[in-house]
Amino acid sequence: EALQAMLGGMGGGGMGGMGGDPNERAAQQQAQQNQMDQAARNQDESEITRADGGTMKWEQMSKYGESEIMVRFPLETPATKKDVKVVFKARELKVTVAGVEMINGKTFGTVSIDDSTWCLVEKGSELQVLLALAQDTKWDSLLLEE
Repeated sequence: EALQAMLGGMGGGGMGGMGGDPNERAAQQQAQQNQMDQAARNQDESEITRADGGTMKWEQMSKYGESEIMVRFPLETPATKKDVKVVFKARELKVTVAGVEMINGKTFGTVSIDDSTWCLVEKGSELQVLLALAQDTKWDSLLLEE
């Protein structure tokens, strides 16, 4: 009983200030909706088999109203930056590694060229291409079907 009296005296007034102000409630509901919309744009990684039989994986991430797509190419033979040629265009992507075309086609949406980049990781055994998207919209596929 003494413990209940102590806890009761701490003034926990219900839900800790939540739910009193209608504007605050609306703001919280909007924040939750924004998080759900963002989660809908965040896509699990998808694997694609390339024309040459190799694979690549891509996933879309959305945060703070900006979307980006990470495309990962596992490389059988480790590459150096001299082996890699990536051409970013607003609606096209071409990636070549050691003379082998990994991807070449029209992208599902518009890419922000200046904010897109690539890097080699795992001692050159994986190429990662980061596409910054011009709009924060969900891509259904990496490339448009020809």
